[in-house]
Amino acid sequence: MERKSRLFAQVLEKEAAGEIFQVVHRILEIPREVYLDVLQEHAEPFSQLGAQNFVEEYLAWSGEHDGVVGMVRLDEKEGTIILDAAVRYRINPLERPTCCVKDE
Repeated sequence: MERKSRLFAQVLEKEAAGEIFQVVHRILEIPREVYLDVLQEHAEPFSQLGAQNFVEEYLAWSGEHDGVVGMVRLDEKEGTIILDAAVRYRINPLERPTCCVKDE
């Protein structure tokens, strides 16, 4: 832990000014067999990574390529998988966060 403490002490955290992202919750209700079929190649379909992968594939299928999938809550009810996915969208995709702009 001491090694990580020394490493993390070197990290500089900056705060972004203004609104940069909008987070939208996408709630998907999926038949269990469809969920498992889509993720048949995934080692752990009911893990966080499996749920995120499903949402990413679904968004790509729907033609949406701008969102970044964050945490996904997974529930199952009566043979239906329910995913509550936090998807982050840039408000202004042409601007970089002010924390990333080099000082002049």
